[in-house]
Amino acid sequence: MLQNIIVKELEQIVGEKNLITARIPLATYAYDASQFFGTPDAVVFPTTTEMVSAIFKLAQRYDLEITPRGAGTCLSGGAVASQGGIVISMNKMNRILDINPGARTVLAEAGAINKQVQLLAEPYGLMFAPDPGSLNVATIGGNISENAGGMRGVKYGCTKDHILGLELVLPTGEIVTTGEMVSPSEEQIDLSYFLCGSEGTLGVVTKALLSLTPINSHVVTMTAVFDNLADAGDCVADIIAKGVIPTTMEIMDNTLIRAVEDYAKLGLPVNAEALLLLEVDGFSSEVEVQFTAIIESFKTNKAQNYTIANSELERLSLWKARRSANGALGKLKPSMVVQDIVVPRDRLPIMLSNVSALAQKYGIIIAQVAHAGDGNLHPHLLYDHRISQENEVIESVCDEIFKEALAQGGTLSGEHGIGLEKIKYMPLAFSQESLNYMKRLKTAFDPQAKLNPGKLISEGMGEGFHDPAASC
Repeated sequence: MLQNIIVKELEQIVGEKNLITARIPLATYAYDASQFFGTPDAVVFPTTTEMVSAIFKLAQRYDLEITPRGAGTCLSGGAVASQGGIVISMNKMNRILDINPGARTVLAEAGAINKQVQLLAEPYGLMFAPDPGSLNVATIGGNISENAGGMRGVKYGCTKDHILGLELVLPTGEIVTTGEMVSPSEEQIDLSYFLCGSEGTLGVVTKALLSLTPINSHVVTMTAVFDNLADAGDCVADIIAKGVIPTTMEIMDNTLIRAVEDYAKLGLPVNAEALLLLEVDGFSSEVEVQFTAIIESFKTNKAQNYTIANSELERLSLWKARRSANGALGKLKPSMVVQDIVVPRDRLPIMLSNVSALAQKYGIIIAQVAHAGDGNLHPHLLYDHRISQENEVIESVCDEIFKEALAQGGTLSGEHGIGLEKIKYMPLAFSQESLNYMKRLKTAFDPQAKLNPGKLISEGMGEGFHDPAASC
């Protein structure tokens, strides 16, 4: 509980209506989309960058931790106040300040919703390329914090590839700008790329200048059915090896196919062991060449059959199937942990097979979906958190998945971040020299180590880890 003097000062900064300190309302900000939990001492809702700066200065004076928060869709505990302190919610800094179709840019506050940016850009034939599964509610600030990607990531990259400049507040309370938001009279190293993906541990973004991408009018969407996951993985590697870079390339396993069909009734092939969904876009001649190469790969990699969407309605139906994954799987078990690992594309078949083997080994349900084009797997582990034995099993399965991904030359995260969940595995993924370098960077930005503590970078690189099952 905060001292009364601190509460009064926070009220003076943001106003009484933009401050929560009561126990029950605080509970709604004690978790994100992960299985972690930590109740803050206060939640503040600033409406200006200057307010954010003042909050940081107050936190420094009273030695308080700060946890930045967008929509709370983080799947690795990144928005959880694991050590108490103040949560800064960016929900009220949600304006889209400007769109310049000619320059293909949007200036948005950190709390603006990804989908709102998409809808604003669409009439101009433009899009904001990052499209995470949570785009309907996820904030731009959250996308930047986690370097979100999404299904279009294989062709258009992640959030960092679409940031032109940032306005942010450092832990000292200093307001700084980067990239194209810097005055032409000032020269500095562009830290935009560096800050993207730092999980809110170095500063809090308040505004972002985003680059928009033209929407290609010529699009072909197709699916292929396979008798096993490994064949689908081989097909992915073969398509990329041919020089084809699809807009999207997703794999769904049989567990997910059946769950989505039961949930949405879209006519999916429920007997297929794997479904590969692809989309290519570009000039008509370019798409025709890619289409021919993909069909050839289907035939040489044991696809049982393939279909092509003949209308926009059919195309949208296919992508509805993919985006229905979490809702569909939520009907099968009361609890779900969504993992996020990346392996080299040529290791995708074996990683898919090994995760399936873990489901057999531990007797649990694992539904697999992957942004297959860039080797990003999202195993969905389904269980009942009310059964202590199942909690222990999930912890063991997660441990094996992380270690297997690293053994295959992969990484701990593609787009969900390290957060609280994976920090104890950082010494397995990085050398001590690399970890020390990260710590020095953290210290340079946040010498008191009070900004989003225990996430991504910590003094012990493992201290502060919370058991995802025990914290349900």
